[in-house]
Amino acid sequence: MNGQSFNLKIITPARTSERTITYIRLKDGSGFFGILRNYADFITVLPTSLGYYNDLDGKEIFIAIEEGILSVRNGVVVLTAREVFEGEDAGALSEIIDKTVLARSGAETALSGLLKGMEAAFIEKTIELEKQH
Repeated sequence: MNGQSFNLKIITPARTSERTITYIRLKDGSGFFGILRNYADFITVLPTSLGYYNDLDGKEIFIAIEEGILSVRNGVVVLTAREVFEGEDAGALSEIIDKTVLARSGAETALSGLLKGMEAAFIEKTIELEKQH
């Protein structure tokens, strides 16, 4: 590890990983920001977005994030998100995250409709039972 590097821990529901980096640039509600070693303690909410980090060789690795939280505490940077994709092709990552968000959105809409239907049926049955008493 060189004197300018720090650890980035990435946590998703499917995996936890850690890498050593020298810089990360992400986006929150106020715009883009960058983090270097010894950054002040910090926490922010990340929208679905594309950013990048530099590895120890100075190589730029793009990172697509589906909604998350980034925290810096005592020099440790932790990115927690629904999904994180990494790679060297920003365009490909952008397409992957778009497809993932669309697929999840469709599934969540279907589940929401199913739950509303169950809720309506439950309410109707409760009213029917109340009328019988």
